[in-house]
Amino acid sequence: MIHSNNKEKFYFEIDKNKDNLFYFNLKDKNGKVYLKSGSYTQKTNCQNGIKSVRINSKNRERFDINQNSNMGWSGVLKAENGRTIAFIPYFNDKFKIEVFIEHLSQIINYAKFSDKTKRIPQWQIND
Repeated sequence: MIHSNNKEKFYFEIDKNKDNLFYFNLKDKNGKVYLKSGSYTQKTNCQNGIKSVRINSKNRERFDINQNSNMGWSGVLKAENGRTIAFIPYFNDKFKIEVFIEHLSQIINYAKFSDKTKRIPQWQIND
């Protein structure tokens, strides 16, 4: 597990899926996904989802973790109203997911942002 004192390792990435809906992931520098959002119709709502992660990750009671059928661990982060904000995709043991949750609020304070929706149009590249 990457500890919270290693401030350059994590970033939020905003992108669009094939249905043209926005989503975000929290990734490490190697591209491993630690948090995944659901889909948003508007980019501002997606950005607000990241803000909600920052707020709600400070409260351990907002996390639900479960053991998967393949014996790994995953979880969800929920808002105060019970709505799911983000998914924790996979950890191979319970201790590692617990450590991640414990340090998440510190990790995201230093997370950078990458907006993949701001791509240069192909016609501008070829000029």
